[in-house]
Amino acid sequence: MRGERGTVYLIHFHRAYHHARHYLGWTADLSERIDRHASGNGSPLVRAVTAAGIGWTVVRTWVGVTRDFERHLHKTKAGPRFCPVCLGR
Repeated sequence: MRGERGTVYLIHFHRAYHHARHYLGWTADLSERIDRHASGNGSPLVRAVTAAGIGWTVVRTWVGVTRDFERHLHKTKAGPRFCPVCLGR
């Protein structure tokens, strides 16, 4: 549903995987989605990162937002600007 509210989350990879250092996603159930990523049933990128032996951490969340917010962050490539690890916070 287009106006459904959920959580946007930012995953930071402990080291780069090719060009990627982050994954940005939206979910209605954050704990279930993170469990799926951890078990290898999440996104193809996080699955590849995990298979390459690279650790990752959820470093930021935005609660009560729509998928449109996630799309905006994707389009503007805003992930690194909001990553506390990359910003040294």
